[in-house]
Amino acid sequence: MRTAIFLIALLAANAAEGAEPLRLALPVACETGKTCWVQQYPDRDPTSAVRDYACGAQTYDGHDGTDIRVLDTTSMVDVVAAAGGVVKAARNTVADHLMRTPEDRKAVGNRECGNGAVIDHGGGWETQYCHLRQGSVAVKPGDRVQAGTRLGLVGYSGMAAFPHVHLTVRQDGIVRDPFRVANDTTSCGAGGDMLWTEAAQGALQYRKAQVLKVGFAPGTVDLRALETGTATTAAIAGDWPGLVVYAWAINLGSGDEISLNLEGPDGVMVQRAITLDRAKAQYLQFTGTKRPGSVWPKGEYRGTVEIRNGAELLLRQSLIQQLD
Repeated sequence: MRTAIFLIALLAANAAEGAEPLRLALPVACETGKTCWVQQYPDRDPTSAVRDYACGAQTYDGHDGTDIRVLDTTSMVDVVAAAGGVVKAARNTVADHLMRTPEDRKAVGNRECGNGAVIDHGGGWETQYCHLRQGSVAVKPGDRVQAGTRLGLVGYSGMAAFPHVHLTVRQDGIVRDPFRVANDTTSCGAGGDMLWTEAAQGALQYRKAQVLKVGFAPGTVDLRALETGTATTAAIAGDWPGLVVYAWAINLGSGDEISLNLEGPDGVMVQRAITLDRAKAQYLQFTGTKRPGSVWPKGEYRGTVEIRNGAELLLRQSLIQQLD
């Protein structure tokens, strides 16, 4: 009898060792770098300091998930299940509201996650999806889902300062970083125990700096108007009183130099460069000039943003418009 029990236990152990590990697909139906961006990663530093899996600062103290953002609050982008499983919990009634003040945060109470769902994947694994748009959650407890099943829309319910989905991964109740599951808090870079599928790994490639938008405007640009999608997006008009080029960026580091260059039909019109003295999770820079006469000259206008850190060019992006 003891021999039989031992054999059963041994077979069960071997089966567990051979079981397929959890594999996570991209939890948002978007094109990273164009319609969505990774804003923050789990914090791996056990102290009050911060460290993401690449030993960067794209996180904040105690952050337990991966934040994938969309451009602004008007963006309608689906959140999807990262893996198959059964829905354990869902919520759909929390209002969307960008966190601006301490009063906003206090009002959220114990609903920091806002609207979302928790999915049980078996084997002690579960994923939680937070901040979905109010009224968009399309699943309920007990529903069986597959990787890619629509859960709802990216929103900004709960403790959300920008529209995004926050994905937390747990194993037996313990938070795991899907970019490096091991508890090693000193190594840099993704580990061999990364949970993402190959396609998701490519989509979620770590980037030091990203530009959400480069645009033209007739005057001062307001960050809140950009966040809510109400900023001027029209093409350059000949009667604009001024011409401003702006760059809206995320995940900039200390020492990064962000420069803007505005060119018109007759050449360079204005330039501006600023070197950051600390990391910036989100940053808006703009520069411009007043209209030189009764109308802007016809021709090509080009706005270019360039971000460098020392000799390293992190990115360069341009926007071109033709004024006829």
